[in-house]
Amino acid sequence: MENFPRTSEDLDVIVAKLQQQAHDEHKARISPSKLNDPHRHALVQAINNVLSTEIALDTYAQIIDGLPTAEVGFDRRSHHIWDGHAVDEHVELCPGAMEKAREFCPKWHLDMLAFNPQLIRDFRNAAPGTKVFATRLIELVAVAIHQFGALLYQLDFRVHQGDVDAAVTAIEPRPDYIEPELWGTIIPPPTIFYHIAYQCHDIYPEGVADMVGYWVEDRIFGGVVVFDRPAEQGADGNRNPNPPNIYLHPCRDRVTRRITQLSDEQQQALVDFFTKTGPEPPSSSPLPIIVGYKNRRRVDPEVAIVNLTICRDVWERKPPTLDEYFISTRRPRSSLDYPETLAFMILANGKAGNKLPEKLKDKLRSGELDDELGPDKKRLDLDKLLNERKS
Repeated sequence: MENFPRTSEDLDVIVAKLQQQAHDEHKARISPSKLNDPHRHALVQAINNVLSTEIALDTYAQIIDGLPTAEVGFDRRSHHIWDGHAVDEHVELCPGAMEKAREFCPKWHLDMLAFNPQLIRDFRNAAPGTKVFATRLIELVAVAIHQFGALLYQLDFRVHQGDVDAAVTAIEPRPDYIEPELWGTIIPPPTIFYHIAYQCHDIYPEGVADMVGYWVEDRIFGGVVVFDRPAEQGADGNRNPNPPNIYLHPCRDRVTRRITQLSDEQQQALVDFFTKTGPEPPSSSPLPIIVGYKNRRRVDPEVAIVNLTICRDVWERKPPTLDEYFISTRRPRSSLDYPETLAFMILANGKAGNKLPEKLKDKLRSGELDDELGPDKKRLDLDKLLNERKS
């Protein structure tokens, strides 16, 4: 509990420190152009492979347009888009947006990018084929994809045939059925391209443009790419030769809000895609990676940085105050965020002698809930539960 700021004044002090750290690290970034040939070629290949995907082209085209399409805009938690909003009526990209994206993506070069010097050193010192090499390659690509999104936002193409500023600053009107005293006005973020958990533009070195960069990561990768920093260090203080799998922090609709670790299969598919070579771009891609019930290793966002240092940069999200943390612990727990909830409910009812509803039994018999139960299915005596007779 001592890690959470207790007052707004405590939070202000922390934010000031994070601002300074973010800007100091930003100034210290270096170009990747001096990487040795094998490492430089691997990075270029991986970025090219990502930029060749339809999800990357579509994501950057949304920024070039100036407004997301309705399909993309609604595919986000807390999207603050309503019937009649400009995005609701934006069915397809405006002319020129996709064309500019297809023109931009092949023209990138290493001099456009800058990275944390330690990240470059760790990648340069890692032997190709090792997990350290793969993990640092993923981090470099995530940062590059983020930076491209921020750059496109700063270029301010706005080919949208309409008033972008009016759409961004629009405030949701109060529905007639809600009394005025019960309606709270929500001030929209400074950009419509945002991840709900990454809005600290007062801290980010590139300001609002970095908000857009995090949104780009969510669209292309399936979440903001973060790492278990303490576990990447070995017991002797040196780099762990077998770092844990990366985590994604998603913001898509009907996807968990929790920071979720990739499975071995998911991470290997990503690395295989990054390292695939050939005269033509890969014909298939694992992107975006939509984490689901099979991804059981999850962390609550409120404690990820503060208590566990699971992040990419410690300044990417402000810590919640102690009151905000306590509120988060009282959130209802659905199986979308906590896959173990269903098995717990079944076990608890079994121990209490309560019979399962017939509809739930039917789903268990059909295997419809196998993914949600995951490894917890082995703990359940399903034969006994499913053969219970109605009372």
